Amino acid sequence: MKLINSASILSLTCLSVIAADDPSIQKNSDAEIKFGLEGLTTWRSEYMYRGFKLADKSIGFQIAGQLALSDTETLDIGLYFDTATGDGDFTEAGTFIDFSKNIGDLTYTAKLNLRDYANSQLKSGADLGGSVNWKMNENIDFTALLTYDTGAKGAYGEVKATTYKGITDSAYLLFHTGLGATADYYERSGIHHLFAKLEYTYNISDNVSVTSFLGASIGIHDEAVNSLYGGIYFAVSF
Repeated sequence: MKLINSASILSLTCLSVIAADDPSIQKNSDAEIKFGLEGLTTWRSEYMYRGFKLADKSIGFQIAGQLALSDTETLDIGLYFDTATGDGDFTEAGTFIDFSKNIGDLTYTAKLNLRDYANSQLKSGADLGGSVNWKMNENIDFTALLTYDTGAKGAYGEVKATTYKGITDSAYLLFHTGLGATADYYERSGIHHLFAKLEYTYNISDNVSVTSFLGASIGIHDEAVNSLYGGIYFAVSF
C-alpha cells in the first residue's frame, strides 16, 4: 500500500485533532481550537460505492476526527480499512483530509482521499475535489459534489438531499437520496445511478451510538448495477 504510506503518517501525526462524518459530532460555535475523535465500525450486506459493487459482504473500520480551526472553519482527517467477509479477497485502505468553510447557510469543502485497493474492479489512486452544502432549514439540506479520481482517470459528481427527523431525545432518522453522474470515470460517462439510504440512529450515551441502515442503488448507465443492501454502524466518540 505504497500510495497511502506518506498520507497515513501525516494522519497519524494529526490524529489527535480529527473527527468522523457523524451528525452526533457538532461543529464548535466559538473561536477556540477544539477537537474530537471517533472510532467507527461498519458491517454491510453489500458494499456499494458510486454505483459499483465492491463486495458481497464487508466490514470496515475507521478512526477519524475534526479540528475546529475557528467558528467557521474545520479540518477533518481520518484513516479507514474495509475487507470482504463473504466471497472474494477485496480490501480497501485509505486516508482522507477535508477542509470546510461555513458561510451563512452554505458550507464549502475541499477534499483529498487516497485509496489503495486489492482484488477490486476499482484502481488505487487519489480522489481530489470539493462539495457545497446548503442547509435549507434544521431538517433538510442539499449537497453537490464533484471530484476527479486518478485511478478512474475521470470525474464523478453527485447531488444529494438529506432530511432529519428526531424521534426521541436519544434517537433520530436520516434519509439521503440523490443522483450520481460520471465523465470518463472508468470509461463511463453520463447519468450513472440513483441512490437512497435510510438510517436509524440510537445514542446509547453521549459517546456511544449505533445506527442501522437500509440502502438502494439503481443503475442508469448500462454497466451500473442495481442493489438493495443493509448494515449497521457502531460509533464511539471521545
